[in-house]
Amino acid sequence: MKYIELIFYVIIGMQVFYFFVFAVAGLAPHDLRIRKNQPLTKIAVLIPGYKEDKIIIDTARQALEIDYPKDLYRVIVLADSFQPQTLDALRKIGAEVLEVQFDHSTKAKSINKGLEYMENDPPEAVVILDSDNVMAHFFLRKISDAFKSGYSIIQAHRTAKNKNTPMAILDAANEEIGNHIFRKGHRNMGLSSALIGSGMVFEYGLYKKYMSRITDTAGEDKLLEMLLLKDGHTIEFYENAFVYDEKVSTTRNFGKQRTRWLGAQWYFFKHFFFDGLKNLLLKGNVDYFDKCFQMALIPKVLLIGLLGIIGLVNFFTDWLTYNWVLLTSLYYAAMFVSVPIRLYNRDLLRAIAHIPVAIFALVGSILRINKKTATHFEVTEKGHTGDHT
Repeated sequence: MKYIELIFYVIIGMQVFYFFVFAVAGLAPHDLRIRKNQPLTKIAVLIPGYKEDKIIIDTARQALEIDYPKDLYRVIVLADSFQPQTLDALRKIGAEVLEVQFDHSTKAKSINKGLEYMENDPPEAVVILDSDNVMAHFFLRKISDAFKSGYSIIQAHRTAKNKNTPMAILDAANEEIGNHIFRKGHRNMGLSSALIGSGMVFEYGLYKKYMSRITDTAGEDKLLEMLLLKDGHTIEFYENAFVYDEKVSTTRNFGKQRTRWLGAQWYFFKHFFFDGLKNLLLKGNVDYFDKCFQMALIPKVLLIGLLGIIGLVNFFTDWLTYNWVLLTSLYYAAMFVSVPIRLYNRDLLRAIAHIPVAIFALVGSILRINKKTATHFEVTEKGHTGDHT
């Protein structure tokens, strides 16, 4: 029994140490070296959507109102299974509409159609948004400066635009923890930022080349990361370029979203972990292995509950060692420093009381994972009730 506990302790301890190291690294500033007064970049903003008629018009309208020369950027909605009246409304406000339809719809397939659509008049850079995303007013100007300064793959700072329910607040905090650890912390340690599916910027030719290898997966951003990092590319994080994202407002939708994410994570762990280990040992590719290692991590919310229970039991039953109490303290400290100060308020404290609910939803998500989870696209209803500033 002691040996089993020791193995379990080592496995959990590795993950806690991983989170703690990158959480501390994220405390340091990370500023891009931007060359000013460069020519503006020709940009295409792609917004793939699947049956999201309720929100896409407002998203496209706000994208068209960004402060950037109209002749240097275009907004293209990749409309999969939209209503005819939605398509007409999009065209009337000035968005380009590319209608797409597939027997088996995925975001990657829509994006590839969009990239093909632009072949005769290619942009320099492509921005990928979700159908509920809103760019900050000067977002494209900041991205242009970064792109012209040599950053060809950029993950922008995606942050919550709504905090209307306890679950939305928890989701917002979880997003910022990810930004702190997997993006800012990683860049400060010399590793690539994680991609997150939207608020992403790529050099057109490079993106087209790698996306052509991706079709039937619901985790196209993770597969894209694997391919890019295996080939030695670096993904930058631009902390001061904001994209506002609608967070899930209900427990049901939280669970539905996590089922898709965890299914994709398990798929990529099975198919890439040992290849990542091989590339680490034979080629010294730390960046690629690090991404593969992330696929083995226990979800952050679940680890909060698991360590909380084990640490509490250890506190009362094994007071001579407090091994698990130490791990629990390190992990909680990592989470604490990763949440921005601006989110610490009474609403967050009330939302923390909903963590057990989120844990139960996460366990349910794990139980619902099946072979189709990583390849079938599902829309997550988020509420669409908040605003951004």
